Amino acid sequence: MRFGMVAIAMLISTVASEAVAKVTPYKAAYVVERGGSQYGEASRELTRTEGGLFELATETEISWLFLSDRRRYWSTFVVEDGRIRPQTFAYKRTGTGKNRSFEGFFDRENKAVRALETGATLAIDWREDLLDEASLIEQVSHDMLPLDDGKQQTYQTVDEKGQQDMQTFQRVGIETLRLPYGEVEAVKVSRIRENSTRETDFWFAPELNGVLVKMQQREDGDEVATLLLRSLKSATGY
Repeated sequence: MRFGMVAIAMLISTVASEAVAKVTPYKAAYVVERGGSQYGEASRELTRTEGGLFELATETEISWLFLSDRRRYWSTFVVEDGRIRPQTFAYKRTGTGKNRSFEGFFDRENKAVRALETGATLAIDWREDLLDEASLIEQVSHDMLPLDDGKQQTYQTVDEKGQQDMQTFQRVGIETLRLPYGEVEAVKVSRIRENSTRETDFWFAPELNGVLVKMQQREDGDEVATLLLRSLKSATGY
């Protein structure tokens, strides 16, 4: 059960150029369930400053019996040439077990990712399309919406430990979902893993500007946890 709490928290932690340029602020609230029972909550909020900088904050808070897990991700980024360009990324985990945190920034001038506190260069191969763990979901959403079913896309990321990772996603198709929020049409996207019994699926709703509306993780075919949209405020709701 503890694995399920950690897995869903880590994952919650982000249309080609034209659609990315239409990125708009929103505030989404979710419930986290397993087997139809609720055992946590999550939120994802995207705001934009007057200078055009996007600020993304995600949080999950889960408890089960005597176990607790709270994870927060922060990311700031701009949109250039139709792509998300992260500037800073932070992560903090508290609860049962060991607490962890990481803060880094993308030094584009010197083509490096550095630890925010010390300025030390991290062992990450620089790429202009590098994403962080939080902004990744935003980019996946906007990339997958216009693709044909079956198409895949791979991303290079910096994870919550400040390490480099590679993640591949595939568009599966369109489904009608009945959520606490209401009924929506959503594009299903699966993360592709090799040599793993873990399966993760995401659903993004085109009618809601591509916002993540559902996420589910399974291990050996059994549900680990499911994230469901409960409420949503768009830019007009601020």
